[in-house]
Parts: sequence; C-alpha cells; structure tokens
Amino acid sequence: MNWRVEFTRQAEKDIERLSTKDQRRILEFLHQRVSEHPNPSEHPNPRALAKRLTATKQEAWRFRVGDYRIIAQFEDSRFVVLVVEVGNRREVYR
Repeated sequence: MNWRVEFTRQAEKDIERLSTKDQRRILEFLHQRVSEHPNPSEHPNPRALAKRLTATKQEAWRFRVGDYRIIAQFEDSRFVVLVVEVGNRREVYR
C-alpha cells in the first residue's frame, strides 16, 4: 500500500520560502522515497526512513534531506504522512 503525503498550511509556507532547487529536492524525496517507494516490500512503512523526535509532546518524526529536515506525523489508519514543518536543520527544532 502506498502512503499519501499531505501538507499543513505551515509546511506549504515553509516550502514556498525555499529556493526552487531545494523545493524540488524535498518534494522529489517525499514523492519518490515516501509515497511511491520503488520497492514497497523493502520499506512498507515510511517510518523506516525517518527518526522519531523524542523532545516533542506529539508523536513526530523527521526525515533528513541534506541540510533540511521534514517534520511529519503518521496517520496509519489512512496511510497518510502529514508534513507539519520543513526547515533548515539549524532552525526547525526551535
């Protein structure tokens, strides 16, 4: 089963602020590695590509794309990865 990627309004704004090159890199990562992984049996759950954030109250996970971090939550019942925030690694955890 392929997972869908959805964005919060804040995540959309975060992506709009990035350069075109970085936008493309992040969106390609989400599309190719998360929502349409070429071998779903290898990574049936996108959590295999992410790390859990321990300092948050909500269950949040992060994907690493170069110097950028994608903060996301998983909705297992709907097979949705909800992107909550996108930013440079120096700023995203503040």
